[in-house]
Amino acid sequence: MQAIGRLRRGGLSRQFFAPTRPGRPRRGPYYVLQGFCRGRKFSQRVPADQAPQIQQDVEHYRRFQALAEAYITVTDQLTRALDAAPDTKKNSSPRRSPTSSSAKPPPS
Repeated sequence: MQAIGRLRRGGLSRQFFAPTRPGRPRRGPYYVLQGFCRGRKFSQRVPADQAPQIQQDVEHYRRFQALAEAYITVTDQLTRALDAAPDTKKNSSPRRSPTSSSAKPPPS
């Protein structure tokens, strides 16, 4: 996680404009970064010369998310294992044998 320096949310897509008249070539590609942040959708045009760097930044974000999820999973498993250890249970002290004063007297 610490080695990831740059990251961007979302996904980068290539878009083309269809020709308006038959026989004309399509226009593009145009690059668009789209995603969600704080519950809101965003969309941003990206210049073609910046697209490779932004694609790498998006991949870094996905890698960061995967590493964070793995960290959470391992930490949760460790916490559950610690909670289930016999040392942490309540009333884990061994039973004591009754003292001689509390024992019933022998029958006569």
